[in-house]
Amino acid sequence: MFKMISRRRFLQLSGMTAAGLIIPKRLEGLTCDPSTADLMGLGPYWEPNSPYRTVLASADEPGVRLFLTGVVTANDCQTPIPNVAIDAWQANNDGCYSVFQTCETGNPENDYLNLRGRVLSGPQGQYFIETIKPGPYPLGLDRFRPSHIHFMITPPAGEPLITQLYFEGDEYIDEDAGSSDPGAIDRIIPLNETEDGLEGIFNIKLNIDPDQRVVNTLQPAHGNTNHLQDISTFPNPFNSQVEIQFDLTESSHVLVSVYDINGRWAQTITNESLSKGRHSFHWDGKSSIGRTVSAGKYFIHFQTQNGHQLKLITFLK
Repeated sequence: MFKMISRRRFLQLSGMTAAGLIIPKRLEGLTCDPSTADLMGLGPYWEPNSPYRTVLASADEPGVRLFLTGVVTANDCQTPIPNVAIDAWQANNDGCYSVFQTCETGNPENDYLNLRGRVLSGPQGQYFIETIKPGPYPLGLDRFRPSHIHFMITPPAGEPLITQLYFEGDEYIDEDAGSSDPGAIDRIIPLNETEDGLEGIFNIKLNIDPDQRVVNTLQPAHGNTNHLQDISTFPNPFNSQVEIQFDLTESSHVLVSVYDINGRWAQTITNESLSKGRHSFHWDGKSSIGRTVSAGKYFIHFQTQNGHQLKLITFLK
C-alpha cells in the first residue's frame, strides 16, 4: 500500500500557496525552446475517452508511486496558459497497456481505462498528476522501450502537442529512437526519491505567443470562465452527512473528490458526464474503503472540462 502524499507537499508540487498560485520565474542563462514532439508519435495505445482525473493509478496499483507536476507556459517560458487539456497514458509496472492489451498484472480495481487520464492546467498554468512509474517493455531482438509516459497536450487555441516523457538513468534511453533523439533532451527528467515515492517536474513550453494565450475556446459563449456555478454544502459543519449541490451552465464531465487537510485523498463523490442544470450529491464522512474518517477540515475539489474549484467543509463526527 502506498503512502499518500501530504497536503503540504501536494501544494508544493502543484505550485500553490495559501495565498495563491506561483509561476516559476524564468532562470537566468537558460534558453527557452518550445517543448518538442516525440519521434515515436501518438503510438498505438491512445484511447480518446480517458476520464478527467489527477490520479491515474489506484491505491493498490503495483509499482512505485510517481508524482508529476509542472507549469504550462507560452514560448517566453513565463506567461502561463490555463485550461490546457493534458491527456496522459502509460504502461503498467510490467510494461502492459490497458484497453489494447490483456495485462496479467496490475489494475486491481478492474478499471478499463487504468493508467489513463486527463487534467486541465490551472489559472497559473499549473498541473499535477499522480500515477506509478511505468515499466519498460520489449520490442524484440533484445531491444526495449524505456520507461515513458505519453502526452497529448491541447491548448485552448492551437494544435495539440503529442510527445513523451522519459526519466534519467533509464538503461534503454540511448538505444531508443524516441528518447535518444536530440530533441528529447528536455523531456528526460530527473526523479527525486521521497518517503511518498518519486517526484518529477515536467514544465511544458508551448509554441504560442504570450498575447495569443488568452484565446479560450473552452469558455461558454456567454463568457463565464467556469461551467460550475452556485456551489453549496449543507450543513457545514456536519456530523453525519453533507449535501453537495452545484449548477452546470453547460453539459460537462465532472470530477468531485474529497481530500483531508493534509492532501490525502479520501473519497470520489462523482466522476461522470453530467447534463446542464442543478445537481446534488451526498458525502457521509466515509473513505473509499468504507471507514469513517477522522473529524476535521476537508477540501471538496470540483473539476470540470474548463476549470476547477475548492470548497472547505468541516466534519464533526
